[in-house]
Amino acid sequence: MKRLILLSAAVLVFTGTLCGQVRHEMVVPDIPGFVTLKGDMHIHTTFSDGTVWPTTRIDECVWEGLDVLCITDHVDGRLQKYTKDGTFNADKVDRNTSFKMMEKYARDKGVVVIHGGEITSQIMPPGHMNAIFVTDNNPLGKAMDDVYPDRQPEGADAAVRLARKQNAFVTWNHPNWCRQAPDTTVIYPIHEQYRKEGLINGVEIYNWWDGYCKEGHHWAVEHNLTLMSGTDSHHPMFMDIDFLAGELRPVTLIFTRERSREGVREALDHQRTAVFAEGRVYGSADLLTPLLDACVQVEEVIKTKTKLSIRVYNASSIPVILDKAPGSEQWQISRHVTLHPFEHQVLTLYRLNTKDPLESDVFDLHYRVDNFFTDADVRLPWVLHIEKH
Repeated sequence: MKRLILLSAAVLVFTGTLCGQVRHEMVVPDIPGFVTLKGDMHIHTTFSDGTVWPTTRIDECVWEGLDVLCITDHVDGRLQKYTKDGTFNADKVDRNTSFKMMEKYARDKGVVVIHGGEITSQIMPPGHMNAIFVTDNNPLGKAMDDVYPDRQPEGADAAVRLARKQNAFVTWNHPNWCRQAPDTTVIYPIHEQYRKEGLINGVEIYNWWDGYCKEGHHWAVEHNLTLMSGTDSHHPMFMDIDFLAGELRPVTLIFTRERSREGVREALDHQRTAVFAEGRVYGSADLLTPLLDACVQVEEVIKTKTKLSIRVYNASSIPVILDKAPGSEQWQISRHVTLHPFEHQVLTLYRLNTKDPLESDVFDLHYRVDNFFTDADVRLPWVLHIEKH
């Protein structure tokens, strides 16, 4: 009995040690000329209507291997409710407090923290907007609370315009949110007006609560707006993401020239982003093609007279699902290939008549990537280039 108790205690200590040390890190490779940063661009803390302390949000990012965190607490009166009931000292807390706490805490953690705020009108239009790279959230909130306390659309409009005066980057959040779009996602005239005036810079095409918005994705592609994503989490991340089942939080992939706040802004301004969520990637072909090239690595090529064996490796947390496409009709090769994260797999290639010799040392295998999308319902075409040296 004593030995059993000691063994049980040892198992508990070992398990606790593992839980404290093992990270659930998301891995996405760099692409030529750019560093790939993984960011959550929409999240909340106790300083609006979340339940998580700001510094804990940084620890979550470190544990998951995220590089960028944009704090977007609501700029309206939610924080003020806390100050009025005595939860926070009203003289010391303002709408920028969560960012200040995160920025200080993140300095030696390797996480780039972006200052933002969510401008919220529950009445459509315009709905919810994230203003990031703001300098001061207080004027935005006061416009909603003081100038237009009972007129949400007007208050949101005023806050958006004040944010752009601060040179903020404004994103239209979750266009398919059920409260805003109970039946159909609608691009309202005010959104078109904002776009023409340069007041909208991006569209949140994936939100953890509402999933993928194909209408928002197509509108962003059509008008060259930046693709964005965020968890919109209000709770501890483990309550939203089932890490034990291998889930990853949705992220914005930001292809930057440098790992800095300035680098992130420059990439967003030039639409160098993609969205990775629930095993799918959304972005432009110019970015997704080199990303796929970096994910799928050819490790070894063995050629006999009639057979080519290609050993490939997925060096990322992104699954790759391939379907044979026109251009490879002359080859006998698997029509469907699923390459799971960090998986090795051997692909075999023959001529249509398996006895015919393989005369070339260069092979281009044409695929359609079933989980990489360049527009709504438009899958990425991709060529796996093979050379036998």
